[in-house]
Amino acid sequence: MKTVLFNRILIAILVLTGIFVFIHGVNALDNSCINCHKTLTPFIEEQQHFNQIRIQHLERNVACSLECHEDKVRQLATANYQQWSESLHALKGVTCEACHGGDPNQATKEKAHVNIKNTTDPQSPAYYTNVPNTCGKCHPKELGNFENSIHFQKLESLQLAPTCTTCHHPHTFTILNPEDFRNSCGNCHSVYKKVAPYDIPLKAEDMIRKVNKLKFNIEMARQDIFWAEKNGTDVAQAKKYTDNALNTLGNLAPMWHEFNLTHFEDEIDSANLEVKKAEDIVKPTTTPSKTASPEAPGFEGFAGLITLMAVFYMLRRK
Repeated sequence: MKTVLFNRILIAILVLTGIFVFIHGVNALDNSCINCHKTLTPFIEEQQHFNQIRIQHLERNVACSLECHEDKVRQLATANYQQWSESLHALKGVTCEACHGGDPNQATKEKAHVNIKNTTDPQSPAYYTNVPNTCGKCHPKELGNFENSIHFQKLESLQLAPTCTTCHHPHTFTILNPEDFRNSCGNCHSVYKKVAPYDIPLKAEDMIRKVNKLKFNIEMARQDIFWAEKNGTDVAQAKKYTDNALNTLGNLAPMWHEFNLTHFEDEIDSANLEVKKAEDIVKPTTTPSKTASPEAPGFEGFAGLITLMAVFYMLRRK
């Protein structure tokens, strides 16, 4: 049993190693930032500690959830390397110097950290007002849309407004789920903080759900087009409509950073209209047939009436 478990762990390690080695453009393993910071993480040790607590709970029949302890570990973990290593940035080979500066080709801490400024320093590329331009080096569309937002205007004028890392938390850079917006947007847009409109958290959550519904509608339309084409239907125009919807869907992510929810919803509605046009071609609505007018009873009806009268007459005679 131990041999099988060991083999599985070994295979998993080899697969993960292969991903980082063979993905084109990823040089994280040769990066001195990574080589150094990965040795600083307390995460694995903490994780083992909480797992041991869980075992002790189970031995005493105390209800315990591993997920609960995992969440606690992640809240307490301060290891930037561990958080980064689980992010899409890690998979794409975007390493520390892209945001913080420094020289990843150096082997010593002093040389590698040359010219790196603390994130509380206004000259640091990771300082909150500088974050949009730092992120914009790789995400120019998102930056362009963000610069058109009220958030950006307030960030520039008041030096106090949401920035990229307000929603995309540093080092993890995860994309929020619909439910996350209730808390994220609600940090400012609430009656307690007196930042109007107060219903923004719920509207934002609703918009993301509509995006997910649009993705589902497009996928269903594409499947219907596939089978319609198999059955000999001309689907050229239907494909154009779904392509239009896909193009709109692709532009929604950068557009989201304008935080213009009315415009955003209009674009979703426009894409759904394109999907409906495609569906109308491959699944045309059938015209309901006219209801036949009632006809006078024929021979069958007349015979039935005679039979009924005969039965009634016989019962009367008895």
